Amino acid sequence: MCSSDLMGRPLVRGACLRRLLLPAVPAVGGDVLADLDVSHHALRVIRLARGEHVRIADGAGHVAVAELVGVEDGRARLRVLETLEATAVAARVVLLGVPRHALLEEALQLGTEAGVTRFVLVRATRSPGGDPRADRLDRVLRAAVTQCGRPDLPRIDGPSTLAQALSDPSLEGLQRWVALPGASGQAAEGPAAVAVGPEGGWSPEEVDQLLAAGFAPLGLGPWTLRTPTAVAVAMGALSRSG
Repeated sequence: MCSSDLMGRPLVRGACLRRLLLPAVPAVGGDVLADLDVSHHALRVIRLARGEHVRIADGAGHVAVAELVGVEDGRARLRVLETLEATAVAARVVLLGVPRHALLEEALQLGTEAGVTRFVLVRATRSPGGDPRADRLDRVLRAAVTQCGRPDLPRIDGPSTLAQALSDPSLEGLQRWVALPGASGQAAEGPAAVAVGPEGGWSPEEVDQLLAAGFAPLGLGPWTLRTPTAVAVAMGALSRSG
């Protein structure tokens, strides 16, 4: 296991290992038999060999180092060697005006890598027709979590109307921001929600709804950003404030 990065800074134990996302993480000494999809990734994509170690997580914050101890009918059997302490993350909620499906998947991927803890999909005035497939979006989130190594799987809700999203009581107590072109507001410290519009942005009526619900304008720079880029830049702004 590596213990430092290229700059000599210490790494969290297990952070440099290849990663797998599983439904559950057993206690130390326990075994888990991965499903066929995860096993294919372990054995054919990252080519994990028997006796090698891998970092496993369950998407709920539980993380461990495991060893590949066998293969049964094409499924990888992993044995937990030690559990790891996951890093606590601040609440980062994105109210996301649904863009075209390809851009939605990219926004989910980048947002997951940047630390979004919950996506609330909104059928905005400028959203295209048709709801995205929930199973496809779940696969996108799981692939992003596996790639970036975070221990938790973001929650995804919706699609819903903007009014329904704004009535969610879980937004209480969060800093609230709406990404708007030309805005100069800067995020403050603490758990936060940010509203990012679809292609073409929020409509004037939707902006009025958001402002009335306590969302303050958030500046993301002088340029017009694609929806996925806006999600990533917004998360960067919130991270810098925290």
